Amino acid sequence: MEESFNKIGKIMRNEDIIEMLEEQDLPEHFQIVAETCGIETARLLIKELGGITVSIPMMTSLRSLLERYIKENVKEIPIKKIARELGMNERAVANILRKRNSRADSRIDKS
Repeated sequence: MEESFNKIGKIMRNEDIIEMLEEQDLPEHFQIVAETCGIETARLLIKELGGITVSIPMMTSLRSLLERYIKENVKEIPIKKIARELGMNERAVANILRKRNSRADSRIDKS
């Protein structure tokens, strides 16, 4: 455990120092985390995951989630509206449905 001294000579642990962290102390590219998720989340990420690089996926790259959402909602919500909600075009939604149906059909054929 790393330690440092504060102004009055008291030994401070890294956890204590991180608690002092304010948004303006953060690098500009990380301030968005504090603004979006809160300073406590930013502190926790620094404490637990400091030094790693994370790529946050866009929703459109979460294929299994999109497939599940479309499958669960296609009977109640028109494809056009689903496409708009997901930021996709209708053809992309239809292709996901077609692929899902073809996978289901191939499982039925194998039984």
